[in-house]
Amino acid sequence: MSKTDFQSALKALGQQAKAEAERKKNAEAAELKKQREAVDFAQEIGAVTPLKNSRRYSPPRDNTPIKIRPAEESLLDERDYFYVGEGQWLDIPSSFSKNGQGQNDIRRLQTGYWEVVADVDLHGYNQEEAQKVLNEFIEFVKKRGVCGEIVHGSGLGSSGYQPVLKNLVRRWLMAHPDVLAYAEPHKGNDGAVRILLKRPPRRED
Repeated sequence: MSKTDFQSALKALGQQAKAEAERKKNAEAAELKKQREAVDFAQEIGAVTPLKNSRRYSPPRDNTPIKIRPAEESLLDERDYFYVGEGQWLDIPSSFSKNGQGQNDIRRLQTGYWEVVADVDLHGYNQEEAQKVLNEFIEFVKKRGVCGEIVHGSGLGSSGYQPVLKNLVRRWLMAHPDVLAYAEPHKGNDGAVRILLKRPPRRED
């Protein structure tokens, strides 16, 4: 074998050994990566609580009581208060909707689809006071969401067993321009209604 042939063979062996070493190195790196990826995720994280699947945002509920405010602190100018006339309606529906969605809105109110952002108890108020509180309540809810709950009682203690406040509240809600629907949220209990309000128009920046 000539000197030239020997050098060529030696060079070829060197290249072959280098290629083999590179292949082995790559195989070891791949195995190490595989082992790292095979870590038990649940074991590493520890105990977790699954999140409920919900598509709607639920803001924190504001439990601040609604009261008749002095004129200077009112959310509305008293001249802008909405009132309904006196008179007894004997056939007040337990649920009501006026925006074309009908039973969909009523069903969603009953099942808690919308977050109740505030509630108000009208026990102890006369009819005029109750309407003032309702006006304030509507504005209060509109600033926080679209759904609120009104406790008006069943009216069993009223004179002649006629539910004056209950009928007044529901007539008021049916006529108010910002109220889309109401429904009794608790089966077998007609002493409260849950309301759905129009969404305020989006501001364009």
